[in-house]
Amino acid sequence: MKIVCFVFGSIGTNCYIVYNEKTKNAFCVDIADNASSAYFDFIDNEHINVKYMLLTHAHHDHVLSAKEFKAKYPQTKFVISKTDYENILNGKMHGVNSENFVEPDKLVDDNSLIKFEDKAIKVLATPGHTSGSVCYLFGDNLFCGDTVFKGSIGRTDLPTGSTSDIFKSINKIKQFNSLNLFPGHMEVTDLASEKKYNPYFNYEFNTK
Repeated sequence: MKIVCFVFGSIGTNCYIVYNEKTKNAFCVDIADNASSAYFDFIDNEHINVKYMLLTHAHHDHVLSAKEFKAKYPQTKFVISKTDYENILNGKMHGVNSENFVEPDKLVDDNSLIKFEDKAIKVLATPGHTSGSVCYLFGDNLFCGDTVFKGSIGRTDLPTGSTSDIFKSINKIKQFNSLNLFPGHMEVTDLASEKKYNPYFNYEFNTK
């Protein structure tokens, strides 16, 4: 499998394409709010068949180009957590509503499995940045949205965010021995580095 990252949108969102170089089947993670022509050109020029668009959470900088993507690639199934889709429907996601978002094809929650070729993508519920934030685990690769950044974690002061929840989510991720971490912004990192250098991974926070 090959992982390619395009950075675009109003605040530089990491938009990942994970594809099999032989079969050209792919899944994508997040789609930002201002789709890049280079991103679409890559999909078209490489003849990539995007099976899924996996959305880590419902903030505008991760989802607002969903309609444009769906119009170009109608075969792609859009996946989002049940909780964050409810947040959209209930008007809890600033700038995102049912009119400017696509109808999702699949709603997921903790431990949901998404079949991709002969493997499975596992969903980990990681609330905190939003109440419906999720990470997608594929092999030893974790697409973690805005839950974890290199040396930091996602903000929790926006609607449905929770500081106590994000620390519970960090503790959940810490239970793994080894992971490559693909965040929603900034550089790719790995779990060993974050356990060693990320102050939030070693911060004693009462999560009870």
